[in-house]
Amino acid sequence: MKKFKFKYSPIVWVLLSVVLIFCILGLTLNILNIINYSAVKNFELISHVCLIVLTAFITVFVFGVIFYGRYVIKKQALYTYFGFVYVKTAIKDIVQITHFKKSDKLVVYFSDQKYSVIVISPNEYEQFILELRKENPQIIYTSEIDGEQMPE
Repeated sequence: MKKFKFKYSPIVWVLLSVVLIFCILGLTLNILNIINYSAVKNFELISHVCLIVLTAFITVFVFGVIFYGRYVIKKQALYTYFGFVYVKTAIKDIVQITHFKKSDKLVVYFSDQKYSVIVISPNEYEQFILELRKENPQIIYTSEIDGEQMPE
């Protein structure tokens, strides 16, 4: 089993941070509202409890994405983890991997005409490709600049 941690872009870090800040603020305000107004009305109490549960769930999810976002290659499958949510893809369904040199992006193409951009550190591209090709030697690897293929 080989793991490759996500390398988020700066804008993704900003967005994750904003969501996390709003969730923590929401949790805090709703807990304070329950403490201050718990004897007022049952409906308000229930709504604050529901909001606490929702913001707590989103907070845990964002922390999971931040700390446990990764690709895992094991048992003939590629797992993409977003915290506790994951997507499993059979490695036999991967037909090609292309490294676009100009944008420095690694793209995996699947047999069902879909593709996925791999968001790991460029330093790990070679190891990622080797691990996938170890499981499925039929995977084609290409490098391209501006849409033109380069010799391997």
